Amino acid sequence: MRRKLSDHEFHALYCPVKNTKSALFIVAYFSVAAFADWKGLHKAPEHPSVVQLLFAILVVAMLAKWLVAFTCFRERLVFGLVIVSLVRWEVEGFAPSVFSQHVAMLKFGELALSLLGLIVSLTMLVQSARSPNVGPSNAEASIPWQPKQNLLILLVVTLSVFALGAMLYFRPFRQ
Repeated sequence: MRRKLSDHEFHALYCPVKNTKSALFIVAYFSVAAFADWKGLHKAPEHPSVVQLLFAILVVAMLAKWLVAFTCFRERLVFGLVIVSLVRWEVEGFAPSVFSQHVAMLKFGELALSLLGLIVSLTMLVQSARSPNVGPSNAEASIPWQPKQNLLILLVVTLSVFALGAMLYFRPFRQ
């Protein structure tokens, strides 16, 4: 039977500053979020269903638990950005009169928060890949793995820059 990990053990195992896979997952999330927020800049707000509301509440509760478990500032900033984004989406979807006068400004703010989260998560990815001595075992932190990590960082940064550049080229901010 598996025992439950304490918050300290959970942080040591899944810290995006130390774990490249966790950092890569967060970079992928914020890349998709930035693209979705950019694409939705000039669209009317959607009205979510009750099932989506319940799912969002479950995700916010899970993220709040992780927010307590992770102790680094950047991790808390990233989880805080995701929580703020989900809560804003819920309020906008179920009480549209609250944000009706400021929808365009809020959508641009949401894009700015996603880009901030992407930049912070990229710094976590770079730091996790640059510190090969921190990890689950010393066998994985050997020298031959270093070029693969550098290639992974280069690939992620290049794809992120190309995606953001393509967004700006094919669809400018103003129409």
